[in-house]
Amino acid sequence: MATVTITEILGSDNIAGSRITINSNFSNLATAINNLETRLDTSYTPGGSLNVGNALIKKYTNPVTAQIFTCEATGLFQGNLNVSKSVSITEALSVGTNLTVSGNVVFDDAATGGGSLVSEIPFDLDAAFSSPQLDGQSGSNAYLLNPQSLAQTPSATVRAITAGANFPKIGVIRLNFSTYAPGTTATSCDTVQLPAVGSANVTPGQVVTVIIDQPAPTGTTGATFKISSTNLATGYNNDIELNDIALIDSDSYELRKVAVTLYADTQVGNGWRVLNSTPSVTY
Repeated sequence: MATVTITEILGSDNIAGSRITINSNFSNLATAINNLETRLDTSYTPGGSLNVGNALIKKYTNPVTAQIFTCEATGLFQGNLNVSKSVSITEALSVGTNLTVSGNVVFDDAATGGGSLVSEIPFDLDAAFSSPQLDGQSGSNAYLLNPQSLAQTPSATVRAITAGANFPKIGVIRLNFSTYAPGTTATSCDTVQLPAVGSANVTPGQVVTVIIDQPAPTGTTGATFKISSTNLATGYNNDIELNDIALIDSDSYELRKVAVTLYADTQVGNGWRVLNSTPSVTY
């Protein structure tokens, strides 16, 4: 810590002869105060400022839980803020960029009006995620999936959906049957296989709805379609037979509309669990 040094004037010293020493002492004090002002600006306009390398505010005899610092205006940290203990926010929290939470997020039922309030989360895919793309797909509606565009893996007619980086953002997969051709080897696909629950990019608890709402070409016959039993939760030992209700209609020769909602269950069965389907399907 910097020290201020002055020369002592003794009682036996002549005051007139000590003027140089007195002036030097005042000069040393002025210099020290001016140096301090460059570190601690106490002016009212535009406002005081503290210019230091590392600052330590000691608690003296206060407990670590004591409030020893109060800011009556809005505080701004232009660098990082690392808080090793609790942070209490009594009003709104606004985060301009990413928020990373390493522990649990607890809604404590203390929201205004009662109950835990979560609102204004943009679940719409386009608004929230700028049209996330399923792996291997492209375009603004990449979650509109033509199963026959998937690689013929693990077989020519059973094709697996790969869980790419965007998969956790996907809540709906629409199956596009506009080019359905079950008798053509290059485009034949009667089954899709969901990625394994617990594998990379599959979020435990993720809910995905598989929708068929685009019919096959008029005149297509023999069309069947399933979600593979592979990677389904224990207890769902059979394929989910969409053709039972998405059957080619004998009058219009079109696949009927169907939606199946599945839940990535890592607690029981460790696989995709069927929550519901409209209409009901056989599995």
